[in-house]
Amino acid sequence: MYLNNRFSTNHSFLQGLRVLLVDNDVNFCNSFTSMLQSYGMKVQAAFLGEQALKIFVQWQPDILLSDISSPKEDGYALIHKVRTLQGERGKVVPAIALTSVVTEDMYEHALLVGFNLCFAKPIVINDFVAVLGILAITNNLHSHSC
Repeated sequence: MYLNNRFSTNHSFLQGLRVLLVDNDVNFCNSFTSMLQSYGMKVQAAFLGEQALKIFVQWQPDILLSDISSPKEDGYALIHKVRTLQGERGKVVPAIALTSVVTEDMYEHALLVGFNLCFAKPIVINDFVAVLGILAITNNLHSHSC
């Protein structure tokens, strides 16, 4: 996937990848969902942690993207619930924390509570898609038949 210091432009490995996007900013969710779908990913958006957990259990996404700061339940609480749930089931879904500001402490905390990576908004879509591709390949994520 990595060749001559450039990421591959072949995005076929993202086709059908299930992505759960959790963010209380409806405009961000809508625009980011559209961008991810343009690469062939299947995206479900949730605006609250409770809604996200329901979708997570029923839909079983391949990757979780969650904003860290939400008014009722932050991303840290959500990832804790997700990781607890997954501990019971055995399958660990890669998770990326999204935030407007990333400090070293915030990044370390995000990793400690269960996120695999942390990205600052605004997100550079080409770089982000390359990272999703790396996660899909290294975690052997296969698209679902739906």
